[in-house]
Amino acid sequence: MVSSKNWKVHLLMLFKPKLNLSIIVLSIGFIVLIYTRFVGLDWGLPYPMHPDERNMAVALQQLSCKDFTNIKQCFNPNFFAYGQAPLYFGYIIVNIWHLVSGSIGQGISYSEAALSLRLISALSSVLNVIVLIKIMNIIVHGSTLKPKGNKSLIFHFSFFILIFSPYSIQFSHFGTTESLLMLLYSLLILLCLNVLVKYLTSTLLVAMGIVIGLAIGIKVSSAIFLIVPFYIILFSILKEKATVIKKAYILFRNMLLFSLVMASVAIIASPHNLINIRDFMSSFVYESSAATGAVKVFYTRQFENSVPILFQFIKIFPYALGWPILFFSILGFIGLSWQDSRINLLRLSLIVYFIPSAFLLAKWIRFMAPIFPIMTLLAILEIFHVINNLKRDVFNAYPMFKNHLQTLLIFSYVAILAISIVPGIAYLAIYQVADIRFTASDWIYKNIPENSYILSETANVVDIPLAVPGKVEDIKNYSVISFDFYNLDTDPNLQTQLIDHLEKANYIFIPSRRLFANHTCESVLSIKYKVSRMEQERCRKIKNEYPILNQYYEDLFSGNLGFQKVAEFSSFPKLEMFGKTIFELQDETAEETWTVFDHPVIRIYKRINP
Repeated sequence: MVSSKNWKVHLLMLFKPKLNLSIIVLSIGFIVLIYTRFVGLDWGLPYPMHPDERNMAVALQQLSCKDFTNIKQCFNPNFFAYGQAPLYFGYIIVNIWHLVSGSIGQGISYSEAALSLRLISALSSVLNVIVLIKIMNIIVHGSTLKPKGNKSLIFHFSFFILIFSPYSIQFSHFGTTESLLMLLYSLLILLCLNVLVKYLTSTLLVAMGIVIGLAIGIKVSSAIFLIVPFYIILFSILKEKATVIKKAYILFRNMLLFSLVMASVAIIASPHNLINIRDFMSSFVYESSAATGAVKVFYTRQFENSVPILFQFIKIFPYALGWPILFFSILGFIGLSWQDSRINLLRLSLIVYFIPSAFLLAKWIRFMAPIFPIMTLLAILEIFHVINNLKRDVFNAYPMFKNHLQTLLIFSYVAILAISIVPGIAYLAIYQVADIRFTASDWIYKNIPENSYILSETANVVDIPLAVPGKVEDIKNYSVISFDFYNLDTDPNLQTQLIDHLEKANYIFIPSRRLFANHTCESVLSIKYKVSRMEQERCRKIKNEYPILNQYYEDLFSGNLGFQKVAEFSSFPKLEMFGKTIFELQDETAEETWTVFDHPVIRIYKRINP
């Protein structure tokens, strides 16, 4: 029997203010983390709004093995832009769901395939936050960056910054590989940090091999991650007090073990990369050629005449990280200690990935995904560095304020935290409302007469109007022409067809910015967004390459084509309070894949003359 005295002790421990507050904050934080990653996870379904996700989901749907002796076709996705591991994970998730729901043996629907892939991304994003917190703990342990007198402050602060990272919120809603690769790169850095602060063990070596092997199995270009563990393995050997011959032997042994584990895991993760190596190599050559610009494709035109590094800092980082975190990450990269090997490991991990990727022709935001968490960590570390310096300077200059110093510091942390998480909170709004293409489609059915002739644009994955879920009865019949504007300047037949379509068209749809913003300068200026001089110069250059396309958009936007804009639909990241928008980030000028998949701006023009 427990005495009354012991009960009092237990109650005091349970309601200990500091402990209780910490538990409450952590509980709230974890709930918010789950919410940010899973809210609106079914956005856009049952339609394939994201082309990479669509390709992966379709490949997942095709997975089967009717003849286990035919290894070339057994669970062959016939898709090699990415590895098979995410597809197999998704396939297992769907079949577990079929087993639980009693629908085992049924085919996999597109929605099930896409949701399973998004679930993997969301779970990876949640796990990545935990890994990044562990990295922070290792870096700040025993460091002057750690806030004195409040050991849990850095944990709570870092936790909420990572929860509301815009890139994590977006990528967790895409059934693609970005969240998985971010998690694996973070795990690799965590393992390497353990080697730095302790020593290299066989367990750590095997773990690094597994992580790298899985990353390569998911996406072959992840082989660039290898530079980081190679550096750590070499660094650990140099610390050994042994002869040169013995060091060489240890290095050979460690590299052999690491390589064998890595290669084995990569093959297990994506066996058909080896089994069907000809198909894999064909896909790899094409994807590499498109990324480097060796092969010209329509979906890389936004990168023509772009300036490496500058492009990322103008078109990618401000939107994916948010301006406050980008600002502090730059300061952190430059200003944090260059004698701290742990911080230098973060710098190395960032540079070895960023520099090669920045100089590719294709500069999609997903190419930068693995380094976003690193930049966020550098930003958090710099924030603590700045505030600790503020504390020291204020204390030395104004010792009379010592009793109020803690209040000042807490206010500083809260203010910076509030500013830093605004972009992420705003980005959540995209998934808390109906997909903008559903909103536009609903308006179209209500306002555009049946049998109207509509000129639209190709290469937007899906064409509007769509059958809005739950409103199938509102559907009207239209003649929608998904026209190939990309080849208009080089194909005389298309030029003739365009004239014919314009004569018949009652309405013109611009489903996203993919065409006009990548081919004209005047069109970008006409929508009144702030555009850099670099962007204006780039647009003027490509105007000479696509004169007919430029003329079309100039005439459309100016009204000379005989059409007037009657509707525009957008779902920008925003904060609302009491039904009023208090903050909105018009991010259409970001790298196009940041917006066109989950929140494109849709413009509708109506003929105003007979």
